[in-house]
Amino acid sequence: MLNRRHIRLKVLQLLYSKKTGNIDNVSLLKQFDLASINFYRLFLTQLLLFKEIFIESRRIFNVNKKKYFKNQDGLISDLFLNNQLLLFIHSNKFLTQAEKKFKLDYWKLNLNKVQNIFKIIIESDLSSNYSAMEKNSYQFIHDIYKNIIVNNEELFEFYEDSELGWSDDFPLVNTLILSWFTNFSINQSLKIPRQIFKDKSDKKFGKDLFKIVVRDRDKTEIIINDFTPEWDNERIAVIDKIILKMCIYEFTNFPSIPVKVSINEYVEISKEYSSPNSSTFINGVLNNIYKNLLEKDLIKKNERGLQ
Repeated sequence: MLNRRHIRLKVLQLLYSKKTGNIDNVSLLKQFDLASINFYRLFLTQLLLFKEIFIESRRIFNVNKKKYFKNQDGLISDLFLNNQLLLFIHSNKFLTQAEKKFKLDYWKLNLNKVQNIFKIIIESDLSSNYSAMEKNSYQFIHDIYKNIIVNNEELFEFYEDSELGWSDDFPLVNTLILSWFTNFSINQSLKIPRQIFKDKSDKKFGKDLFKIVVRDRDKTEIIINDFTPEWDNERIAVIDKIILKMCIYEFTNFPSIPVKVSINEYVEISKEYSSPNSSTFINGVLNNIYKNLLEKDLIKKNERGLQ
C-alpha cells in the first residue's frame, strides 16, 4: 500500500506542522498513524464506489425493465451486471467488513454522487465503444476509472471536503487502484490489500525518520549553512530546509537506503510541494553535502544501501 515516497511526504507534513505550530511530538506521531489509516480508508472508499456503481446499475436496469425501456438494458447487463470485477467487489466479504469497521458510509449518505457518476459513465463514448466490441470487463473498469472517475472534479471536491489529507493522497491511491485492477485481470484470486504498510519496516522507517529529524538541533543546520553560503538562512524556504534535513539523515542513519534513491525521492517531492526552482537548488546542495560527508567517512551503507 503506502510506498516510501508517500511515507516521506507524511513525515514532511508532520515536521512542517512541528515547525509552524506548537504541537508536541507524541501528538504528531499519533497523527502519522491516523494519516496512514486515513490513506487506507480512501483506498477502500474508491473500491466501494464501484460496489455502489454496481448496485446503481442494477437499480437502473430494474427501473428500465418495469418501464419497458430496452435501449440500455444490453449495455448495462454486459458492462456492469455481468462484469466479473464488479461482481467480485460487490460480493467481497472483506470489503463489506472493512466498510463497517472503518465507517465508510460516504456513498450511502451521498447516493446522488453515485447516480451522477453512473450517468456520466453510461452516457460516455467509452461505454458506447465497449458495447460495440468484444467485451473485456476488467479493462472496462480500468478505463472508466482512469478516464472518468479520476478526472471528475465533483468527486475530487467531494473527497477534499470529506476528509483532511485525502486530496494529497488522491494521486497515489489512484495509481494503486489502477495497478490492483491490472493485477486482478491477470489473477482473479488476487485479494484486496489488507495492510496499510507493505511491511513493518516501512512503518518503522517513517517513525524513525520523524524522531531523528525532530531531535535535531544545530547539526544539520550547520551543514546546510556551510553549503549555502550565498543564501541567507531566512531566505531558504521552510519546506526546503526540512527536505534537506530529512535527506541528510537518510544519508547517515539509514544504511539500507541508497544515496541516489534518497536524493531522487526528495528532488521529486520538492517539485510537487515546494517552489518551482526548489528541485534544482535541493539537488545541487544535497549532492555537494553527500560528497563532503563521504570524504569524512560519515556515510555507512550496507550491501543493500550500496546498490
